[in-house]
Amino acid sequence: MRKLLCLLMAVMMVLGMGSAFAEENWKIAIMTGTTVQGEEEFRAAEREIAKDPDHIIMDTYPDSFMAEMETTVSKLVAFAADPEVKAIVMCQAVPGAKAAFDKIREMGRDDILLIAGTPQEDPASISAAADIVMYADEIQQGNTIMEKCADWGIDVFIHYSFPRHMAMELIVGRHELLQANAEALGIEMYDVTAPDPTAEAGPTASKQFILEDVPQQMAKYEGKKVAFFTTNCGMQEALQQAILTEPNAYYPQPCCPSPYHAFPIVLGLELELGGDDAEALHQIALKLQEYDAVGRYSTWASPVAMTEIAVGVEYAKQYIAGEITSRNDTEKLKALFEEAIPGAQVATYTDANGTTYDNYYTVLLAPVDFNDYL
Repeated sequence: MRKLLCLLMAVMMVLGMGSAFAEENWKIAIMTGTTVQGEEEFRAAEREIAKDPDHIIMDTYPDSFMAEMETTVSKLVAFAADPEVKAIVMCQAVPGAKAAFDKIREMGRDDILLIAGTPQEDPASISAAADIVMYADEIQQGNTIMEKCADWGIDVFIHYSFPRHMAMELIVGRHELLQANAEALGIEMYDVTAPDPTAEAGPTASKQFILEDVPQQMAKYEGKKVAFFTTNCGMQEALQQAILTEPNAYYPQPCCPSPYHAFPIVLGLELELGGDDAEALHQIALKLQEYDAVGRYSTWASPVAMTEIAVGVEYAKQYIAGEITSRNDTEKLKALFEEAIPGAQVATYTDANGTTYDNYYTVLLAPVDFNDYL
């Protein structure tokens, strides 16, 4: 009897070792844009690889992702063709994400956890294809941006965008709220169509347009305080640069609010992306002070897009390990955001028709006053 018990224990130990070994055969795949379209997301993925090179892999979608959607889809499907890939985290989830996620399910890969950050497809579509969707609360930014403009005493608000972005539900929702708040505050709001950086002329044409148009707008509204906002990541550097030497020009926030979104390049700072956020804000404030611009710029205190990747990867790790048992655990996700960005307001998205998407999460932070970081 004793020999039988020993034999059973030995078998259980071997099986347990085999199980533990099997759990090590997993990967999390991250897809981001290149440094041209979204350096923050790219660097965030690099950080995750540096922390766990044995289990994290990455790839990028094309800069011209609208024209090369099939490339994006094929790269995501290639991730899923590897049986060791147990989760995919995509940020930004540009057009093609839904099609790829649907194909991955059709491949029989129901075991893969699919996470979409900063999606560019409508909420109903992407939330049906992904297990979890995360996005900065663009609609409520229509309140926070205008509140900051009111604090500054802004007279005119210039909104740069293009048709592709203005067909996106949350961007439209923010735009409508910006308009309503501008009217209530007596701020003149004007829409200016800029070249789409994914069009044939590329990001260079978009940046050049911003650099030339800002001085023209300042001349047009001479003597007035003018705030500028653009919906596109690739235009932030040009917009920050153009505003810097215009005493009456203001910059309420980047489209993806963060201390690292264009500020380091424009101000010539060596900041560790995703490092000490408070120190980064301090360094930015000191540089802005040199241009007498501390009171003309704002952003959020932490990089939401980078946090989406970090939170997505950590959620996936806990899901793979069995610590999270649901594909969509709201409380676990909120706890991870609170740990990453204390005070972040995380909520499920409800559209204009009253439909709530229980796996589509929005994140909101308050704009900073750079004077507080001098």
